[in-house]
Amino acid sequence: MTAADAGGDARDVSRLKATRPWLSANLGVADRDALARACGDVRTVGAGTDLLRQDTPTSALHILLDGWAARYKIMEDGRRFIPALAVPGDICDLDALRFDQLDYGVTMLSAGAVAVLPRQRADALFATSPAIADAFWSLALAESSILTERAASIGRRSAPQRLAHLLCELLVRLTVVGKADGHSYDLPLTQEHIADVLGLTPVHVNRTLQSLRSTDLLTVQHRRVTIHNWAALSALCGFRSAYLHLETVDDEFAPELPQDGARRRGQLARSARPTLRPSFASGLSAP
Repeated sequence: MTAADAGGDARDVSRLKATRPWLSANLGVADRDALARACGDVRTVGAGTDLLRQDTPTSALHILLDGWAARYKIMEDGRRFIPALAVPGDICDLDALRFDQLDYGVTMLSAGAVAVLPRQRADALFATSPAIADAFWSLALAESSILTERAASIGRRSAPQRLAHLLCELLVRLTVVGKADGHSYDLPLTQEHIADVLGLTPVHVNRTLQSLRSTDLLTVQHRRVTIHNWAALSALCGFRSAYLHLETVDDEFAPELPQDGARRRGQLARSARPTLRPSFASGLSAP
């Protein structure tokens, strides 16, 4: 099932106001009105819906209004890798601005809604609004920075650091779009999803999560993450939010964000470093 098969057209784009394009710096009222008109095709989609299938033609972008999505690649041996997670407010497939066929797919991890922006309409927007063109260009560069940081995690961070870094990143990204409550947020991911994001096995994710929980840095209950010691958790993994390039968010909408703990890493990392314990009690919902 694809997004084209799901839901109907709706014209209520009020939810667009919590998306990264809408929140972009330097957009005026006329720019945002034009963006809203261009994104008038809003569709309700169910969990498991493919917004885009790997290696198939595409001619539109999908802006996530509600729910979570994942960019995925199916490898030659059938295994799946998730190079990027899309949270509410994200554009799932920016590459579709210029490429007719993408070598990855995008699937919904939870039920939600997307605004569909056809490439032709996007090109017309950019031609009449340089500010909108700059906003999308900036988001594309920020996405590249996030992918670079994810590659660094998989290549050089330990399993506890990878998981801690991901959870820190998600808190900041969800705070920007108003989907976090203090240091707590919903996490509609299974252990298998997280394993495919971090290049681990589900069993390793389970062990790592239990080790982090044992230090009282965080809890995960009923698919909701609560970070109890942000300074220690961010110091453990060296998390610094600069790579998210939040300067692209208009000051009018910029929320108060948790302070990076990386500067205190030397003070906190030693006490925060978890000892892995062989526990198989599920901290996240099983796939």
